[in-house]
Amino acid sequence: MGISLNGVANGARNVTSATLGTRQPNWSYIPSAAKQTKTQAEFVTEIKELARNAATATNKADKDSIDRQLLQLRAEYLSDVSPDRKSLYQSAKNTIAKNSNTNPKCRGIGELSLLDFLEQADGKGKLAEKQFPIAGGGTLTCPILSTGGYGAVIECQGAKVLMNTGNGWSYEMTPAELTKKNEFYKIYWNEYRSVKNNSGLSELPDYLEERNIFDRKA
Repeated sequence: MGISLNGVANGARNVTSATLGTRQPNWSYIPSAAKQTKTQAEFVTEIKELARNAATATNKADKDSIDRQLLQLRAEYLSDVSPDRKSLYQSAKNTIAKNSNTNPKCRGIGELSLLDFLEQADGKGKLAEKQFPIAGGGTLTCPILSTGGYGAVIECQGAKVLMNTGNGWSYEMTPAELTKKNEFYKIYWNEYRSVKNNSGLSELPDYLEERNIFDRKA
């Protein structure tokens, strides 16, 4: 199953895109509200271990693997302050399904992504003229893409918490997530620097969330 990942900066808010080959969001990399299953001490241990591995990695394959693990761990770390993106996505999907001509008998409804419903919606421009309130306190808009068809932008808590405007699913962080993200990277980079300083290597890479780290299939 194809997975496309991109980590990029977007002003003050980090945007990470993660899309499965089925055109569904890849929730392994996108934080969504969930009860924490690890203690803070356990998170710190895992973050520091990845930092040590990154500091001593010598080839690109190892570094890419560590970057992926780091984004997965970050999504898990942020989840206790994240909006419920999974529920917002499902609510948006249900809302658009009601406004499309999709026949669920032609294909199992569980297999259809939000993009599938958007592609089959009636009337060019019809959805783009509306803002749909969705369960969970969010809103959905469907901009018309330059390539044709509709995109999807779900907003909640003052951020575009999930969006697809033609380049895969991505998200902005809420203020609470940004605070938690900074906490996460402070732990990571302090450990990374400690290892580098002890090994006599002072050169440090740019911040992970401020450089393109993924543009590949896995």
